[in-house]
Amino acid sequence: MYSFVYRLSSIIETMNWLIDLFAKPSVGQQVVAIALTAAVGLMLGKIKVKGIGLGSAGALFVGIGLGHIGLRVEPNVLHFIQEFGLILFVYTIGMQVGPGFVDSIRRHGLVLNILSTSIVLLGVLVTLCLYFFTDMHDNVPVLIGMLCGAVTNTPSLGAANSAFAAAGVDTSLTGIGYAVAYPFGVIGIILVMILMRVIFKQNPNKAAKDYSAEIAATTKEIESCSLEVTNQNLYGTALKNIPNLISLGIVVTRLLRDEKISTPNSETILQKGDKIHIVGMPDAVASMEKIIGSRLETPITKLVDGKVAQGAAIKVKTILVTNKKILGHTIGSLALAERYGVNVSRVTRSGFKFTGRLDLRIKFADKLMVVGTAEGIDAAAKELGNSLTALDIPEILPAFLGIFLGVIVGSIPLAIPGMPTPLKLGLAGGPLIVAIVLSRKRKIGPLNFFMASSANLMLREFGLTLFLSCVGLNAGIKFFDVLLNGDGLHYMALAALITFIPLAIVAVVGLLVFKVNYLSLCGVLAGATTDPPALAFANGQADSEAVNIGYASVYPLTMLLRILSGQVLAILLLQAL
Repeated sequence: MYSFVYRLSSIIETMNWLIDLFAKPSVGQQVVAIALTAAVGLMLGKIKVKGIGLGSAGALFVGIGLGHIGLRVEPNVLHFIQEFGLILFVYTIGMQVGPGFVDSIRRHGLVLNILSTSIVLLGVLVTLCLYFFTDMHDNVPVLIGMLCGAVTNTPSLGAANSAFAAAGVDTSLTGIGYAVAYPFGVIGIILVMILMRVIFKQNPNKAAKDYSAEIAATTKEIESCSLEVTNQNLYGTALKNIPNLISLGIVVTRLLRDEKISTPNSETILQKGDKIHIVGMPDAVASMEKIIGSRLETPITKLVDGKVAQGAAIKVKTILVTNKKILGHTIGSLALAERYGVNVSRVTRSGFKFTGRLDLRIKFADKLMVVGTAEGIDAAAKELGNSLTALDIPEILPAFLGIFLGVIVGSIPLAIPGMPTPLKLGLAGGPLIVAIVLSRKRKIGPLNFFMASSANLMLREFGLTLFLSCVGLNAGIKFFDVLLNGDGLHYMALAALITFIPLAIVAVVGLLVFKVNYLSLCGVLAGATTDPPALAFANGQADSEAVNIGYASVYPLTMLLRILSGQVLAILLLQAL
């Protein structure tokens, strides 16, 4: 009997301890509440139905449920963690997309970005129609939350919340609008893709083949070839003095003379009978062929005097730039060819490839394809760094400095004609823009703003989960009352219009007017809504890079427009009340 009473009292004591932990305001209670919401939410997000899951958005819905049953976090703490999570999320997004921001627009699609921008603007237009022609003019915070949730864009919700908080408006209402709109925001994008495929009889596999053929016909990749020096005017001339060689970005990687292959440098003097191997863009290579001499049918990289050049001591290796002391230097200033007999033929940076032209400035994590002897390559690798572990060591100081600058930039009031109050980029727009700029610059003085993909992904998901957990806990206080006893279902139906109408219009225009490849257009639809589940569905239709390239091409500009449009619309509609 004593043992039973003792065990019962222990159980009661444990239950009281748990109740106190969740109910009594304390630092521990705040941490437990948010950590529990995030953990359960992420577990829910991993559950997939037909390959579609909530991902980090699971934290939003778990937060709503826990908030509804009474789990509370002190408002000031909740607000701080929510905003800090948002800052981490958008800053890491900027660091990810920044290096390819301009290149993605220039290389992969002015048309694609026009279509994605149209989706954003049409979404704003539909939202304004709901404001003027329905009863939503009395529920502006909910309406803006619906706009953000209808396109599953969390940073725009954060930017809108900042505008509402500055005006003293209850931001839990935006969370409710976001939550009721989110489910169809995910489903609606996929529904448009399916309808587009069925109505217009699109075959994903055929679209993949058409895309590959289109890329092969239009893309200019770096090429290489071997030339025999037949221009007598070049005999006795140093390589660096060949007309237009440097300005066209041509790299001479090998020289065949007297059946011996070597790596030349800028001072190498050309002689009669020399054969050289060059690397460059197709137009530049064609120009050099006219200046230097005829193209060899068999490159000297493969044959010497009609035989395989097995005895040649020239090797090719890719070296990773991790030595901070050489960042910002040009390839020419390093004089690798003169010092080590090594030439840089190509440079890969953030997925884009360049020739190893002498005026190209080196940045952290560049991948240099070098040509030379084994000894020379080893010496060059030692100078360049070539340390994979260096990528795994995050630069903490530049990250905090970037966030600091982002918050400052986001706080600057921008007077825009026609706007009733100055516009601020806020805690979403400021860090995003600063991160884009810093990631493209990469190095300022001794500070290196490169962020490894693993560190970026960790911080991005951490920040997003914190933000959505807090939004859910805050929205959960009123969510079910609005959904079951209020206008929740009405809000859902209106939000579905914000999702469906812009996507459907742009999908039809993209296919019929601009003749955009079906898979590329699916990538645009997913990128214009910044929706990973839709991206996964689109990728599952066929094996092609068209979807990913379409998504990546429009993602940076779309993200910026989503953040600005949500905030601007919130300010304008509040002023109209």
